[in-house]
Amino acid sequence: METERQLGNDFKAESFRKQLHKHPELSGHEINTALTIAQQLRHFGLNPQEGIGGHGVICTVSGEQDGETTLLRADFDALPIQEKATHSHVSVNHGIMHACGHDGHTASLLAVAEKLAVTPPKRGKVILLFQPAEETGVGASAMLNSAELKQLKIDNVFAYHNLPGQPLHEVVIKNNTFACASTGVSIELEGKTSHAAYPENGLNPAKAMIEILQFLEGLPSQYTENFALVTIVSAQLGEEAFGVSAGRARILATLRSDCNSTFHAMQSTIRLKLEEVGKGSGLGVEYSWHEPFNAAVNSSVHVDIVRTQAKQLGLKVNELREPMRWSEDFSEFLIHYPGALFCIGSGESHPELHNPDYDFPDEIIETASTLFMSIVKQLHG
Repeated sequence: METERQLGNDFKAESFRKQLHKHPELSGHEINTALTIAQQLRHFGLNPQEGIGGHGVICTVSGEQDGETTLLRADFDALPIQEKATHSHVSVNHGIMHACGHDGHTASLLAVAEKLAVTPPKRGKVILLFQPAEETGVGASAMLNSAELKQLKIDNVFAYHNLPGQPLHEVVIKNNTFACASTGVSIELEGKTSHAAYPENGLNPAKAMIEILQFLEGLPSQYTENFALVTIVSAQLGEEAFGVSAGRARILATLRSDCNSTFHAMQSTIRLKLEEVGKGSGLGVEYSWHEPFNAAVNSSVHVDIVRTQAKQLGLKVNELREPMRWSEDFSEFLIHYPGALFCIGSGESHPELHNPDYDFPDEIIETASTLFMSIVKQLHG
């Protein structure tokens, strides 16, 4: 997907970003994207490691003096969304697009790589980490569990996400929880169908389904000390046939909380309730968790680093009062290492994330890369 101009010495981050946008790959399938990132790093004269925790890429830039190790992360997977746009870099892969700006996050970190290749840190190390499979919540853990990362001593971690609805270039930050924990839960109820005239000959899960739906709707009220939310996203019972008494039901819901302990307690409560329903109804009850994310909890020290450097660059800083309700699997890095996740505004009228008309605003590539470099300068000279 790359061209000689983009891979050569005259690297243009915006052009590179548009090439990534044009050739998106879904979570877990980012083979060509990872290859392209690694090739670009090599053209900078750097030595990337590939295949880390799947299709992950890491690149370490070392200073001459001893010092701390700082990890900067960008994600690069796309979403199963059909793009609706007329620009020249519209996705050529049907039903797949960069609708969350991961192409821009990657271009921003590559701009940092270009600068560090010319002017490495004076002391310590900077690890540039390019992560796959963020959207499914598994990419960060896979990379963290790799032998390559386990052997590293990391002192600081930072990442950013673009944020539509906020003024262009504005830095959005928050102490403690920045983004909520979340998971999807799928609940299957298995009974027995029968003729609608003789429902007593079957086992209809309708009553149990209603009980579970009411339970899920009321679950947040059990956890009033922290933010808790359950959203019912789908509920299906039986077939669309007037002569059949239903024998199966399925419920899909999403759980969210700004507190990891509350989040895990909600999951445990659901497990117990489903066991109770199964025993009391005679139904087969199965459940599974999907796309789990822990809450992203920032270190106040690292939030202060981002805040200070942003203000020194003349950027407006917006301090959130409440966490973002969406989730980000950079949370896994923040569980292991102190650091900060922050956002950079994409524009107040910019299309929302995960929308088919979304396109990353190239103007903030320079903002993000300059802020990252300012952070590196403070920590590494």
